[in-house]
Amino acid sequence: MDASRSTPTATTTTPATPPPRHRRRAAAFVAAALAAGLLAGCTTAPAATPTASASAAAQVVALPDTVLGEQAQWVLDAINGEIDEPAAEAPEHVSSLLLEQISAQDLAAVFSQLAPQSPWVPTAVQDAGDSALITIAPASGDALDMQIAVGADGLIAGLLFSASAADRVPATSWSELEDSVEGFAADTTLTVTDVTDGASERIAAAGTGSAVGDTEAKPSGSMFKLYVLGAVAEAVAAGELTWETPLTVTDDVKSLPSGELQNAPSGTTVTVQEAAAQMIAISDNTATDMLMSAVGPAALERALADLGHHDPALNTPLLTTRAVFQLGWGAGGAGGQARADWSAATTEGDKRAVIDALPTGLLDIPVTAVTTPVWQDGLDWFTTPDDLAAVHLALQKLATTVAGAPIRDIIATNSGLGDLGDEWTYVAFKGGSSIGVLGGSWYLERADGRAFVITIQGSTAEASELGDQATFFGQVTDAVALLEKE
Repeated sequence: MDASRSTPTATTTTPATPPPRHRRRAAAFVAAALAAGLLAGCTTAPAATPTASASAAAQVVALPDTVLGEQAQWVLDAINGEIDEPAAEAPEHVSSLLLEQISAQDLAAVFSQLAPQSPWVPTAVQDAGDSALITIAPASGDALDMQIAVGADGLIAGLLFSASAADRVPATSWSELEDSVEGFAADTTLTVTDVTDGASERIAAAGTGSAVGDTEAKPSGSMFKLYVLGAVAEAVAAGELTWETPLTVTDDVKSLPSGELQNAPSGTTVTVQEAAAQMIAISDNTATDMLMSAVGPAALERALADLGHHDPALNTPLLTTRAVFQLGWGAGGAGGQARADWSAATTEGDKRAVIDALPTGLLDIPVTAVTTPVWQDGLDWFTTPDDLAAVHLALQKLATTVAGAPIRDIIATNSGLGDLGDEWTYVAFKGGSSIGVLGGSWYLERADGRAFVITIQGSTAEASELGDQATFFGQVTDAVALLEKE
């Protein structure tokens, strides 16, 4: 998953407005993880893990004993000169979609640019199954964070090298955390709220640019899937569905990644609960659209209000992920005529008519067309920090009912923060990203019985401003650490 694209060569980058108290060093960008992360759910929020800057002094850690770990080892072997012809081997390890973004020869050239500092060794791993953030340290010089993702075929679907999160100085107070966020180039809002016993007491709030103040609705990417989950539970409570109701994958409902069900043969069936689990844990877009179809537009839009959204009209009609791809980047690029019709629509009825006229069947949208932000045209899902806190609390309440019983486990499958230790007894998470959009929301229960919601939302017309996900989500790691001392 990645929120930005980069040129298909190794480059050095310098932020336009460096955040205070952070040192940004040269980063070698390979390519965005488009195949693994469009409209994705941020399957992990990498923590800042201190590492040594030289492999001689670093503590080497093992890579995951998985296909992802094997592919990460191939990348390290290529960087360290242990593979004679990386370009020749690339098609065996890198997906064809990624090789459309960067040629095998250019990929090998990136490896060559890092080779003079070899040997590079792994010193920290944040593993999320089909994606990971791996800190690698060289023999001399500065460590890098390698973000890597693999697709359903086991091939590398995304690869990105950036300055290590270990270079980031953690905030030691709420004021330092707020100052850090306020230095971001992209419009970013971070909030920390005490929600113990249903209360809502703001502990920290920070924003940049037009995000100053924490009440503005911002694009939230796949965090909208929390509302879909709530709508499903309400349908189960009404007797319209059960968690075991079978749903069928069809060409008409298949979306694009993130997720896996878009690769399943049409006719494949999964239960409602299986689809819901995939929608949250790996942010499966096709699973999401299948659930949206099962409950229907009216129930989805009613759920926005039921789950505490301050202005459901902002997301009415509620777009499927498939519709966002079609309107944003389909029909020959930039959405074609459908995008123009959407932009011209002035009423809810006009918008529904545009959606109803979208083509059926398998999507024909090349990855290369998905390059520019579209959230400015309403092609996303919009929430405030208070909306996100409200939906998390509403889902926890639904989870206490017979109909909503599976919810608590579903939204805690992936904490987005790794192992937080014994201080935290429960963590629910949903993230979201699209081109120019990045964010995450957490509901956390502490061992002393207090509960908190943390939200972070970033949006920009320049997707590269959100490329440093380690620093972006590092603010959440800092907030969790500060809460441990509250």
